Amino acid sequence: MTTWDPNPDLSAATALGAALRRVRYSTEAIEQLLGEDGPAADLEDSVLYERRLPSTPIAAVIRLLLLERPVERDAIAGALGEDGLRALVTLGLAAEDGGSIVPRGRIVPTEGLLLSFDAFSRGESDPPGWVGSFSPTAYWLASLTPRRRVARALDVGTGNGAQALLAARHSGHVVATDVNERALAFTRINAALNGIENVETRAGSLFEPVAGETFDLITCNAPYVVSPERRWQYRDAGLPGDQLSERVVRQAPAHLEPGGHASVLVSWLAAREDEPDERLHEWLEGNGCDVWVLGLSGSDPLDHAAGWNERYAGDVEQMGAALDDWAAYFDALGAGWISEGAVLMRRRAGARHVVRADAVDEDDLEFASDQIERVFAGLALAAEAGETALDAVTPRLAEEVRFDQELDRRGEVRELRIVLEEGTWPEHELEPEVADVLLALDGHSTLAAAVDRVARRRELGKREAAGVRRDALRIARDLLEQGFFELP
Repeated sequence: MTTWDPNPDLSAATALGAALRRVRYSTEAIEQLLGEDGPAADLEDSVLYERRLPSTPIAAVIRLLLLERPVERDAIAGALGEDGLRALVTLGLAAEDGGSIVPRGRIVPTEGLLLSFDAFSRGESDPPGWVGSFSPTAYWLASLTPRRRVARALDVGTGNGAQALLAARHSGHVVATDVNERALAFTRINAALNGIENVETRAGSLFEPVAGETFDLITCNAPYVVSPERRWQYRDAGLPGDQLSERVVRQAPAHLEPGGHASVLVSWLAAREDEPDERLHEWLEGNGCDVWVLGLSGSDPLDHAAGWNERYAGDVEQMGAALDDWAAYFDALGAGWISEGAVLMRRRAGARHVVRADAVDEDDLEFASDQIERVFAGLALAAEAGETALDAVTPRLAEEVRFDQELDRRGEVRELRIVLEEGTWPEHELEPEVADVLLALDGHSTLAAAVDRVARRRELGKREAAGVRRDALRIARDLLEQGFFELP
């Protein structure tokens, strides 16, 4: 929307959503015509992809709304109907230009939703408050949000509203906040496009619009990038250093109901790579939550600057100037390392809480809702029972756990690993005896009982059995806190 209305015509959005569903505009339709990379097409792809499309109604919609290419009026009217075309123009997502319909925004099917947002970024010419698509970080957050049924959810810094709409599927009521009125307009359009009626938008910074309120679920993908710039509202934090992220992490627990969960994406600074999380742990002290920190990327100032200034990749002078500015900024902050990742918190009564940190390969990340539930059950048990946690319960391995082994030329086991094939995909190397103990955890045995059973079957002496128990306890504690176990 180059011109936009802070109070868009939601009846037009409802009509447009119905028209898009009638023509079966979906991820599957795009992949069928453009391949699996089609839904993530960017501006550089659009001219090539346009030429791969046939002359069909669904292709006309893809050409206009995904690839942002002009389409003949008769073609798009034939696909969406006159009512659908009128709605598209009314919302400012397209305009009539003679016999053509010219795109002014985009609508892309994502995670079963129809999401509208601004046209492809053109850099400096983007409108104030430009609203982007479902980004890789949005996927991170969607993957790292538990999806159990809740009464009230909050999405902070909602952007195009994707996280709020995903939460609406399993929440009685969702509040979506943003300081950007343009983003809130898109959120309201997107709720209507999808026939979602339980999302409320509120204007304001971070938690200010919900002062004094509590929620069962909080998500946040606010602009957390540590940057010396302020021009990109969707990206730059707008506060010195990592202060915006600190505010999110420190303030979220006060807005959680007992048992409530928060998933927030943040950045945090460190003086050195070998102690990357010290500052983040200070933010988490005494917050009444068990916490799982997931580091999704980390870099020194120059790599960080290069990654966020890729638009200058073809201009040596501009890229050099940006790197110098960003490096000087981080030098003034005393920062030698920048981490980006997720902080997952669950509020729980009790004097003791656990903070766990793991590195995650963003390329391996999948939807982790079930794993997250098991992780926080394990963290609570570890906090309450300490070192004897696994002797107080009868756990069993989750269904998604697999054992992988590599054999040498003689057919003997050279390497044995346990892998959780969901969520963050953690894995650990094991000794065969420890693997036997874990396999013996069937939901009816404690860890001690499982060790005794394996020791008898393998005819181990007391010293050997004690060693197996020690190794099994060390590894099982890690597995407990990473969601490998179902607890009774």
